[in-house]
Amino acid sequence: MTPPFFANKPLDLLLRPGVRADLCNRFQLGRSLDEVSSYGCALLLSELALAVCAQEGITQRFNHLDTTSFSLTGADIPASDAPASAMTHGYAKDHRPDLKQAVLEIMVSQDGGVPVLSTSWDGNTSDIEVFQERAQAFIETLQNSPTPRYLVADGTLSHEDNAAHLQSLGFITRLPQTLKIVSQVIRQALAMDTWQRLDEQTC
Repeated sequence: MTPPFFANKPLDLLLRPGVRADLCNRFQLGRSLDEVSSYGCALLLSELALAVCAQEGITQRFNHLDTTSFSLTGADIPASDAPASAMTHGYAKDHRPDLKQAVLEIMVSQDGGVPVLSTSWDGNTSDIEVFQERAQAFIETLQNSPTPRYLVADGTLSHEDNAAHLQSLGFITRLPQTLKIVSQVIRQALAMDTWQRLDEQTC
C-alpha cells in the first residue's frame, strides 16, 4: 500500500525532483528507516529542524522543554533484543496506571513552536531525570552561544545541580517550594516590607 499512499503526494517538494510513487515501496521505506535508525533518529530530527529554522529565519533564542507519556495497549513484543526504550509502568499522566507507557521528551522553539528535539525514554523515567540530563547537555550550548539563549521549563528543572546556572546561563523556570532557598527568599521579602498595595486585597 506504500506506492498508492504516495501517488497523490508532491514528491518533488517532499523529496526531490524525479522521485516516482512506485519507487516509494515497502523495501525502499524499510531501507530508509534502517539508515535513519543507524544515523540516530533524534540527531536527524534536530539537524533537519535547525536547518529549517536557519532557512526560514526562526529564532532559537528561547526553547521550551517538556515531557509527556503515552499509554500502550496490547502485547509488548520488542523488535530486537535491545529496544530503544522500555515500555513499563510509571507515573501515568493520563490516569491509566494499569497500562504500560513510554515517555516522550520534546523541545520546541518559542518562535513558531518548531520541534527541535524529541527523545523517547523508558516508561518509568521521571521528569527530574529527563530535565537534569537535558539541562546538563544544554549548558555547553548556552555557554558557547554568540547571542543570549534561554531554556524554559517547569519547576522540575530547578535542581541543586543546576542552581548555579539557572540565572547566569538562561534557565527560566519556577522554583518549587521544596527548596529551602525559596522559603528563605519569601521570608526576606516579607521582612523588607516594601510591598506596594494595588488594592484592598492585593499587594
